[in-house]
Amino acid sequence: VSKETPSKCPKCGSIRLEQDPDVLDTWFSSALWPFSTLGWPKKTEDLKYFYPTDVLVTAYEIIFFWVARMIFSGIEFMKEVPFKYVVIHGIVRDSEGRKMSKSLGNGIDPIEV
Repeated sequence: VSKETPSKCPKCGSIRLEQDPDVLDTWFSSALWPFSTLGWPKKTEDLKYFYPTDVLVTAYEIIFFWVARMIFSGIEFMKEVPFKYVVIHGIVRDSEGRKMSKSLGNGIDPIEV
């Protein structure tokens, strides 16, 4: 992602650049999760039984990106908020205060513990 239009590909150096017109924000598709996993847009038995649910458990860092969008999408497409309660938990950090994750390489394999 860049604010400026690149003049060439940073990896191969090609000047023939083309933007993909078929792009969907990942958080938009994730926002559909509470009902798309239950067969929506069909009115399946699972959708009738499990939607809305009671509780969503998540980390605080994605409230804006995921939780808010699930609520907006639920109201828009299902006419109902997808869950009654949101339990927000903290995250485990390393000795330097960084979030522990595979991508940072500072995670701990629970099998080794």
